[in-house]
Amino acid sequence: MIGAHGQREGLGAHWELWMMVHGGFTPWEALRGGTIDAAKHLGMDADLGSIEPGKLADLGVIDGDVLRDIQTSEQVLYTMINGRLFDVSTMDEALSGDRKRQPFFFEQPGGHLLPASTMQAIEAKMERHHWRH
Repeated sequence: MIGAHGQREGLGAHWELWMMVHGGFTPWEALRGGTIDAAKHLGMDADLGSIEPGKLADLGVIDGDVLRDIQTSEQVLYTMINGRLFDVSTMDEALSGDRKRQPFFFEQPGGHLLPASTMQAIEAKMERHHWRH
């Protein structure tokens, strides 16, 4: 199984698949380790880990043949989350016509700052725990 924790903008999972192949797995074995085998180990294979009716529809569409070159795994064109397909270049829904996503908070004016509610929660915690920075 892979054990990436989402570091480096999600690249950790790809790197772990690559290292499995580098260590002697075939690309097919590495992909199973990152999908159905991991789901079975975690007892979640009834819901995820493979493409089957009734399972959660979370998957990525890759521009390349990962069975020939596992490193093409990072060339994601689309991602499907709970059955909704998104274009990764914009994160707009790909199959919903003109339905565009709302801007992320960091894309809005002042978006380089934390949202006000998050900042208030941090300040309250700082005061409660007597943090000084």
